[in-house]
Amino acid sequence: MNIEEISEEEYNLFIKNYPDSLFFQSVEWAKYKEEFGWEKLIIGLKEDGKLLAAAILLGKDAPLLKKKMYYSPRGIIIDYNNYELIKKFTKLLKPFLKKHNALFLKMNPYIKYCERDIDGKVISDNKNELINFLKKNGYKHYKMYIKAEDKKELEPRWLSVLDIDNKTMDEVFKNMHQTTRWMINKSQKNYISVHEATDKDIPLFKKMMQNTADRRNFEDRPLIYYQKMFEVLGKSNMIKILMADIDLKALHQSIINDINHLKERIEKVKDNPKKANQVNEFNSQISSIENKLPDILEKIKKYGEKPYIAAGLYLFYGDQVVYLYGCSYKEFMSFGAQYLMQYKVIEEAIDKKYKKFNFYGIDGDFRKESPNYGLFEFKRGFNANVVELIGEFDYPTNKFTYFIYTIMFKTYKFLKRLKRHK
Repeated sequence: MNIEEISEEEYNLFIKNYPDSLFFQSVEWAKYKEEFGWEKLIIGLKEDGKLLAAAILLGKDAPLLKKKMYYSPRGIIIDYNNYELIKKFTKLLKPFLKKHNALFLKMNPYIKYCERDIDGKVISDNKNELINFLKKNGYKHYKMYIKAEDKKELEPRWLSVLDIDNKTMDEVFKNMHQTTRWMINKSQKNYISVHEATDKDIPLFKKMMQNTADRRNFEDRPLIYYQKMFEVLGKSNMIKILMADIDLKALHQSIINDINHLKERIEKVKDNPKKANQVNEFNSQISSIENKLPDILEKIKKYGEKPYIAAGLYLFYGDQVVYLYGCSYKEFMSFGAQYLMQYKVIEEAIDKKYKKFNFYGIDGDFRKESPNYGLFEFKRGFNANVVELIGEFDYPTNKFTYFIYTIMFKTYKFLKRLKRHK
């Protein structure tokens, strides 16, 4: 039994039937990361020529040390129920990493810690024992964060995932929360259209992402990050960016038409004393919808007749579609474009026989007063379950050097933050 480098073809055949594989574990993602200076290693654990486990390792120089750090996005492709196999793999992994001048390997397996429902409540008290097993075999486990602001890991531990396996769109739509269904229907009445972006639209997508980042206080990626992702992953049809616009002129005219229609109905019954209540109701409706007109006219003046108001970046791989990034303008959120985009992609995922639609990261704090509750509630409305993963691990090749590195890296990060906020 030994660990060796394997071909892309061998790796792709092995991962093909692996459950819950994500785009992070794809060869295409590794090629994309190479564009930003990451080294790519594709390795496999073999016994008598048979492949038992595999992984893509992304390597970079470790800050402050003449060593490399390697990262296996979403973990090794291995049977995590087979502890003996994991033990053998780990034993062989250290000399392989040392051969490549590695200080440590980082990984964050897509393995559930426990079962939860759509509200985040624990269904079963059975906690995954894999954490303790990995720790006993030399892996350093990061503290399992709850609130997003405490997250120090590369990828979120808390996810929101909708099961669409062998389901029709009608079934999925029926199981959505009533408010979500209403917002999807409302968005279509608001003259919102969803379009697939081209490479020329990426700067506009970046502009919306930056607006959302500024509003929600997170650091956005540079434009080249999205451009390269679209270029590299687009070759394998793994990526799709949807952009939603709203026809404000048509919406304005539609409201005027509704008002005129109500006025016509009033004219027909206004002289009938028995219809007095109905006339009052019609006048109340007119007053309500007339209030929308100034806001729409102001938006036309500021943004034009047909502005883009929301967008989403989706990745298709294995049995999951992942909603990786979403953005929108706050002024237009009430029109429901975000809901319509998810509906469209879920519908496509079902048509293409994917098993899961992964809304990706959420906060593990499910209290209504939580600052990130709105994002959780939006995703939960589609009837997506909370998925809690076991978290992130480092596997050091030298414990003492790794200890020194962690101290140096914390200091480096602190000084970098301090410089940024000066």
